Amino acid sequence: MVISSLVVETVLGYTEAVAQKLPSYEGVEVHGIDGYKIIITIEAPTVDESHATANAISTLAGVIGVDLIYLNFEDDPTIFPNGV
Repeated sequence: MVISSLVVETVLGYTEAVAQKLPSYEGVEVHGIDGYKIIITIEAPTVDESHATANAISTLAGVIGVDLIYLNFEDDPTIFPNGV
């Protein structure tokens, strides 16, 4: 399982609408809103899937940036196929 923490930056006036859409993405949880920024985590099986989710979020109307804060990928089977 890959766990990443991100900040989604939005255009003023879009923050609430974007925050309401985010949980529809598999593995995404909203943890809070600070002004025009939304704090989220993504849980995905691989780094590539986590990255794909973040890229999809970046295309939402009103999103101006998706910034990675933290990434734990020690259990990604595509990076560590033998669990090492």
